[in-house]
Amino acid sequence: MAEQDPPQGGELPSEAALVTAAIAGDHVALERLLLSHYDSLARRIGAKLPARLQATQAVEDILQQTFLEAFRDVRNFQPRSDASFGDWLARIAEHRLLDAIKHHDRRKRGGGWGRIEGAAPDDSGLVPLLDWLAGDETPPSRAAARDEALQALQIALAGLEHDQREAIRMRLLEGMSLEDVAAALGKTPDAVRGLVHRGKQKLRDAMGRASQWLSARS
Repeated sequence: MAEQDPPQGGELPSEAALVTAAIAGDHVALERLLLSHYDSLARRIGAKLPARLQATQAVEDILQQTFLEAFRDVRNFQPRSDASFGDWLARIAEHRLLDAIKHHDRRKRGGGWGRIEGAAPDDSGLVPLLDWLAGDETPPSRAAARDEALQALQIALAGLEHDQREAIRMRLLEGMSLEDVAAALGKTPDAVRGLVHRGKQKLRDAMGRASQWLSARS
């Protein structure tokens, strides 16, 4: 299915239209849906995040897991009402929060501490990646507030192919050497360079789309 173009003026697509497109495989429509629900999901999870987790678990960790699951499973979503997509996302987020609570409590009983496996850093940890994506070009956050740019980056990361996301996470967010990333992924250093390069381009494209949508919405 053809992806929906960013708005060029006029009426924006309804949520129902975006949901239909996302179920049919439109990756860009799903990006828009997740961005529109980001704030409400963050507030919901923030209100339910137990105090004992707040030192080791960020709301953004839960959201990243939610977005990964949404990209994976949206084709199976069955809309029943205007609110059902938001409800579906909220259920995913609450299940991931329960997983994080169980993980934390198991680790604490065992004497260890740590964030949920595979979680992306919180928004503060994504700032260097946002700056790196901008490079010497116009920052993708110029058309949107910086916090909105970071939200869009969280969603864009979740939308990457697994190996691209892991290469960027290990190489750029965790600072692992090229050789160590290659060993972890079972690939050559040149293959990792290619994954990072292609992942960077996809992230920049997603950030550009988000900036246009946010500008049109405001």
